[in-house]
Amino acid sequence: MIEIGLGLVLIVGVLAILAGVGGLVPGAAGIDLLPLLGYGGTAVLLATGALLVADGLARRAIARNALRGHALRTARLTMAALLVVAGLAVGLQLAAGPANLVRLAGMPFGYYLAAQGALIGLVILAFVWTARQNRIDAEERGHD
Repeated sequence: MIEIGLGLVLIVGVLAILAGVGGLVPGAAGIDLLPLLGYGGTAVLLATGALLVADGLARRAIARNALRGHALRTARLTMAALLVVAGLAVGLQLAAGPANLVRLAGMPFGYYLAAQGALIGLVILAFVWTARQNRIDAEERGHD
């Protein structure tokens, strides 16, 4: 699966960045991407690589075990929904600072973004999750 390979490439790349910063690899000291990415960006790349590997492994488990496919697909959908909730919780707060430069009805736009964006995002997530879960259930009933 391509997700596993791409995830491993990202993880190895992050480890190379961190090894170059620590001086573990002599040639990598000249290619220091840490100031460009920062520790947060490096952590995001590492988390993205780990998520790609986990997604590829979940796909393989679903393909190999047809009896547990419904449960695995539901668990995969739930993990994705939880990641979206975490992204809303962290991402909206990070986006609120720059959005405060714009004012809406006399109030900073970041305030509206943080307060209302989370609610709107959760409502959209609920509808999308329900539609996807209904599709998974319908496909399972079709295989009975």
